[in-house]
Amino acid sequence: MRLFVSEGAPGSLPVLAAAGRAQGGEELLISTVGPEECVVPFLTQPKVPVLQLDSGNYLFSTSAICRYFFLLSGWEQDDLTNQWLEWEATELQKSW
Repeated sequence: MRLFVSEGAPGSLPVLAAAGRAQGGEELLISTVGPEECVVPFLTQPKVPVLQLDSGNYLFSTSAICRYFFLLSGWEQDDLTNQWLEWEATELQKSW
């Protein structure tokens, strides 16, 4: 797997925290890219963070990436975790 993050991108911090929780599950390469670098070939605008899976598929939603790492770590998500992930996606992200 390869995780693309960018300095100053608001979604990078929660994704890196979730990746830290899932350490040891699978090999993860973390790459820092510029905010204008297009990582996902089929998106028309640059988007980070992005997780490229070994299958070649991409996850480019902060919440989806965090949930994927939680799944890998075996951490059972509860309603409070989902509530905070949704708040981050709908309220915090739009303020950037």
